[in-house]
Amino acid sequence: MIYGFYFRFYKLTHRKMISVILSRVTYFVFLCKFLIKALLFTKKRIVKMSPENALNLINSIYPDPMYRPQYRSVVMDSEIDLSVIIPVYNHADVLDKNIRAVINQKTGYNYEIVLVDDGSTDGAAEIVQQFSSFPNVKVITQKNAGIAAARNTGLEHAAGRYLMFVDCDDTVHEDIVQVLLHHAYHNDCDIAMCAHNLAKEKNGLIYSIIPNIYPDKNLLNYKNNDGIMNYAGLPWCKVYKRELWDKVRFFPGYWYEDNIIQFLLFTQCKKFVYIPKVEYEYIWHEKNFSHVQNNDKNIKSIDNYWILLAILEKYKELGLPADGQLYTLLLKHISVYYYNMIKGLDKDIVDALFVLARRTLIEYKKSERVKLPFVLRFTEKALLEGNINLWKLSSSYQ
Repeated sequence: MIYGFYFRFYKLTHRKMISVILSRVTYFVFLCKFLIKALLFTKKRIVKMSPENALNLINSIYPDPMYRPQYRSVVMDSEIDLSVIIPVYNHADVLDKNIRAVINQKTGYNYEIVLVDDGSTDGAAEIVQQFSSFPNVKVITQKNAGIAAARNTGLEHAAGRYLMFVDCDDTVHEDIVQVLLHHAYHNDCDIAMCAHNLAKEKNGLIYSIIPNIYPDKNLLNYKNNDGIMNYAGLPWCKVYKRELWDKVRFFPGYWYEDNIIQFLLFTQCKKFVYIPKVEYEYIWHEKNFSHVQNNDKNIKSIDNYWILLAILEKYKELGLPADGQLYTLLLKHISVYYYNMIKGLDKDIVDALFVLARRTLIEYKKSERVKLPFVLRFTEKALLEGNINLWKLSSSYQ
């Protein structure tokens, strides 16, 4: 929430410090409102449902898809600095322009483009094939399997030292490769990230552009060396050392596949750099799939729970530490992301998902006290006590 305020103030002022101050003041007002509601107006409600009954209910309605990615080792080509993976499904109207923006980069680095057509139906497949003769472009076609599977296919054909993802309906600036790789190589970074614009489109026209340029300040007030967790866990507008992906893939068949970025990539990252320069245009289309995923009445939003279990299973397999950073990330996930994606479902389903989230958090509860941001402390209290009303309230104020 506070970064949403910051980005909007920055759009108006183009001054980072002024925007930081205004966003903090605005957020403080919201926190006061939250505190009043939490202490005076939120009736405590303890969910009596057992975890076993909760799991049975969710399984009867929407069982775990149980898809797990396949892994194939890829031989790195030391001559290729970067592999740009572009999963393609439709968007024929903008595809040629967007691919050419990646092809026509002004850079001294050597890069390849991996185009994966995921069974397009609107003519996009023919556009993709037109680029197959380009020397630095690989074209792969597959039956429609979803964006996670398409990205995984791209990973299995990417030979670069670093990897980057670009969505086919977004566009990039002409020097994004140069900017990101320069900082990545110069600082020997595991992940380098640039700023992006959120461009909202309607009827084919952009009606709003919000620059998502992060400030130097830690507005979320993380306490556990979680600086990287301030940043959006989105696959794009980043370059990654390929080693981070050696044993990591997206989970096909689930919604919210982006959740792996914070849980499995950020937590592996030892060195990170953020470049406060807009190099990526994220286009919020009317027909964007994000609108479908943000429908909190769709039963498939239960994927938010199932993919969390799949990610935690992989987290353990990678041998990553069950530390304060993971605990904070879990709390953040099962509040601001988890609740807000399922809140439109029937009451019994929400209750069951709350019980299951509570069980997961307790499993990872640390014996020592973990320092948490203010509202997240209330989320922790709500989950540990089983107080669903406080959980709903605190999840709405982050």
